[in-house]
Order: sequence, then C-alpha cells, then structure tokens
Amino acid sequence: MSSHPDIVEVLLREELRVANKHLPLARKSLRELLEEEYPHVVCRDGSLHSFRRRELVELSKYVPREKWDRLLLPIIIEVASGEEELVGVVSDPYAAEVVSLILEVSPGEGRVLLYKPQIYELRRRYSTIFQLALSYAGLGSDRYLP
Repeated sequence: MSSHPDIVEVLLREELRVANKHLPLARKSLRELLEEEYPHVVCRDGSLHSFRRRELVELSKYVPREKWDRLLLPIIIEVASGEEELVGVVSDPYAAEVVSLILEVSPGEGRVLLYKPQIYELRRRYSTIFQLALSYAGLGSDRYLP
C-alpha cells in the first residue's frame, strides 16, 4: 500500500481550492462588521466581499447584543459535492443556532442541515451574509480547503 495521496484526491483538492476562491481568508464578527463604515472581508482570491448594512442589522435582531462577537460572518454553508440532492450544512455551532432561529427549525448537535428550499430562502433574505462552499466529506477537517 502506497503512502502517496491518491491522484484523484489530489486533483479534487485542487479543483475545490479553485472553486472556493471566493471564500474569506478570515471571517469577522457581527460586531466588527456593524462598526465598519464599509463592512467587508477579504477573500482568498484577493477580492472583497461586501456586506449590506441592512442585512447585518436585520441579522442582529436574532442575536443578543452581548453575543455579537461570537457570530462570525459570512456564515459558510458547506455543500457536499456529488450529492444528487442539494444538501448543505452549517458546522459552526453558533451560526447553526442563529440559522435555526431564522428558519424556525431545530438545530442538530452543533450544526444544522439545510435542503435546497432552505438554502434558497437564506440566500434570498441575506444574500451577503451566507456563502456556499463546495466540500468533499472524504477530505476530513479541510473539507473546503481554507
């Protein structure tokens, strides 16, 4: 048995890296973004992802003010590649709790599973708050390769 990575896994990792270049290098807290004149994060490809202030204000209604530091944005919805049905997951426990409040669903153990209609609803209401990340469960903790 070889200790070298499988060529398919290596190629898939590179494809996911390219497909997810729109994701942030680092996320910012809701508090930080509300305090910025032009709320934004820097993406992996060097571009800026700007947040609409009205979306941040609306989102803040779901989060007690003393917990604004805990919610990191954008909220990443990991979408598994190769799935027949579009299924996403929010793995950040605090973000999952907030998403559950928005959608009025029960969170799973520190995460929330989302189906296509729920993902569309979140993106419709908060287009700058949520980002989709292609993932591959077989890659472990670096599913969408930050």
